[in-house]
Amino acid sequence: MQLYSSQLTQHLQQHGLAPIVCVFGDAPLLVDESVQQLRRFARQQGIDERQRLLQDAQLDWSILHTASANLSLFSSQRLLELELPEGKPGREGGEALRSYAEQPSQDQILVIIGPKLKQEQQKAKWFQQLSKVATMVSANNPERQQLPRFIQQRAQRYQLQLDPSAVQLLADWYEGNLLALDQELQKLALSELPLPVTAALITSHSEDQSRFNVFALQEAILAADLDQALHKLQRLFEGDVEPAILNWALQREWTLVFSLQQALAAGQSFSSAAKQQRLWRSQEPAYRQFVQRMDASAMQVAGQLLSRLEYAFKGDSGDHYPTLVTQLVALYCRPQQLQQLPL
Repeated sequence: MQLYSSQLTQHLQQHGLAPIVCVFGDAPLLVDESVQQLRRFARQQGIDERQRLLQDAQLDWSILHTASANLSLFSSQRLLELELPEGKPGREGGEALRSYAEQPSQDQILVIIGPKLKQEQQKAKWFQQLSKVATMVSANNPERQQLPRFIQQRAQRYQLQLDPSAVQLLADWYEGNLLALDQELQKLALSELPLPVTAALITSHSEDQSRFNVFALQEAILAADLDQALHKLQRLFEGDVEPAILNWALQREWTLVFSLQQALAAGQSFSSAAKQQRLWRSQEPAYRQFVQRMDASAMQVAGQLLSRLEYAFKGDSGDHYPTLVTQLVALYCRPQQLQQLPL
């Protein structure tokens, strides 16, 4: 059965837990919330034992069938969570999942967690077999036209009233970053602002917040003003900016430039490509220059820096996070000085 993450609670109340539940999506907030809902519902059903597995080179896939044999004396069922970081279980994993889907264990609920799958991944035999028996939960970022409704529903959860201008502003600020959006809505709900909250109130309230300064950093990058960009970046670090927000902002710029370059290479006009990327008309000249100054070599190095940023943020490397961010900002502003960067 296919359903959206927003439908999961009602589905569980009406149908209960299926032997296998798959949660795939590109919105970490919705993926996490879906998994948390499954855990809560399992506890309500008396399933208190939980085990989590991460697919890596050391994973023994036979544990899918043997885990239930190791239940404690106090449990009759277990929640077994299996995370597929790339949505690619490999040949051995694919066979194990397909075999398990043909005969799910009666002693455990298997929850499979992973990113949004590409079409070729969805055509794989393991996924096709799972689709026949599992509850498939889609936890993807809402499309741009669906985002205002999502924001309104999210605001109601926190008893927060937003007028249309506020909804539009939040949609423009937080498209593709639901985690930061949710954090902002919670802050607004606790701020005791007059209701309904307007765009002007949000801008005023957020003026000294790191999120606002991230947009100020974006403006300096677009203008290729390295001095201002480094000044804004220093303010962000002094204000303890959330690395996840900063990473998202820098990744978003790379993705936008790459998408525009791909469209131009395919013969599309810049105005048409910019419209597809939902750029404001006033932003087009700055992004046109951004695209022109970031050649293939600069884009490759920027992509490598973004990858290193993720590892540094998670503490999985010896890189100094602020240094990497500074190098990337400098590269965005002055890619012609690429050879001078201490990469």
